[in-house]
Amino acid sequence: MVVLASVWLAAALVLAAGPGPALGALPPQAHESLDAMLECERPEGGWMYVCPPESGAHGVTKIVNLGVRVSDALGLEPWDLVVLRSPGTPAAGLLLLEAWEQSDDPRYLEAAIRTGDLLLNLQLPSGGWFSEMPVHGDQLARWFAWYVPWATLDDDVTTGAVRLLLRLYVATGEERYRDGAIRGLDLILEAQLASGAWPLTHRPRWMQTVSPSFEDLPSLNDGATASVITTLILGARVLDRPDLLAAAVRGGDWLLEARFPAPTPGWAQQYDETGQPVPGRKFEPVALATWETRHALEALVALGRATEDRRYCASIDESAAWLAGSALAPGCWPRFISPDDGEPIYLDIDGNPVPHPGEAKRPYRWTGDYGIPALFAQLGRGEATEDVIPRIPGDAGECPGTPLRTRRRREARNPRGRIGDVGSSLSLVRAVAATPCDQP
Repeated sequence: MVVLASVWLAAALVLAAGPGPALGALPPQAHESLDAMLECERPEGGWMYVCPPESGAHGVTKIVNLGVRVSDALGLEPWDLVVLRSPGTPAAGLLLLEAWEQSDDPRYLEAAIRTGDLLLNLQLPSGGWFSEMPVHGDQLARWFAWYVPWATLDDDVTTGAVRLLLRLYVATGEERYRDGAIRGLDLILEAQLASGAWPLTHRPRWMQTVSPSFEDLPSLNDGATASVITTLILGARVLDRPDLLAAAVRGGDWLLEARFPAPTPGWAQQYDETGQPVPGRKFEPVALATWETRHALEALVALGRATEDRRYCASIDESAAWLAGSALAPGCWPRFISPDDGEPIYLDIDGNPVPHPGEAKRPYRWTGDYGIPALFAQLGRGEATEDVIPRIPGDAGECPGTPLRTRRRREARNPRGRIGDVGSSLSLVRAVAATPCDQP
């Protein structure tokens, strides 16, 4: 019965997504990028910040660096740091599963299963995951669950892990993936704010009280809220859970309310409890945010498909039109635009304005294509040429004309860059489902 259920669910997903490519349809460049990505996988599964994977806690965040110092002081066993922020381990697993579905190559399914099993081992008691997680082999370091008692919702961390587990359940019929996905979905439902939006992190109530943070407030930064909506839509379809779709619709209602008014109907990164745009970190001002606007539009498109409700269509059309007129150059956008004068905003690490993105805070992606041309092609506002590349979460893309040496320097030992390359190469064969907004 489990196998029959899996077959039925797989058929349902195919019908919902529209016709896809035939098996064996992957172009050579996709296989090449997949092989390059797999070269960076740890033997026990997962991807780190370095390639080839080197044992050790390679990381950049303050909390990870503190964990290194504390564990060294206590003489704890050395650990590897698995990256979950996208493009990271959940994104790699999703791409491997997609490659298997398009090519029937068993290597990709085996690697996707290895990734899913690792994520099950890393799942926190809360049901979520953190941006970077310390591992011994394929097991979470025992101290981490009490050291970091919260879960990450932005950067497609918890949401990406849940989507991979859902899709592995569809592909294999294994109940362990379903159970892990449900635990993650329960956390997502619990994390939804009264407004309908989601915060950057899900922290225990006592932490929010003792140490309030903008990370507890409604957010679109790095895919927060938008990625949750698309994940809930998938969960509703796979698990036949109308409550998940209802929560996604509440999130969509918040998106409609949180837009800037005309003539600049885009979205900000960060909001307060009343739905007003507010700053995030020092270098993240109140501004129209182009990357986050793309995320919001994709979430509304997904809701339109899932609900067949045309009330999203006007907002999609209006915001896409504003986004099209906000480019610095063809295929290139600033991340932040002033809502007052329409000029791009670049800030240094202390939040001081600078005239050029090269002088702004690093590392940060101040310009990029942000997957916007691909969204326009999906909406019928542009052609789906080879130069139009959908971007997986966390992949900002490059502005046309970025020197090849710059791209190669970023990707030389960077597994995340290789994961992004796989996303770009697989996107060339993805089918796009129609929405109610496509109908007259």
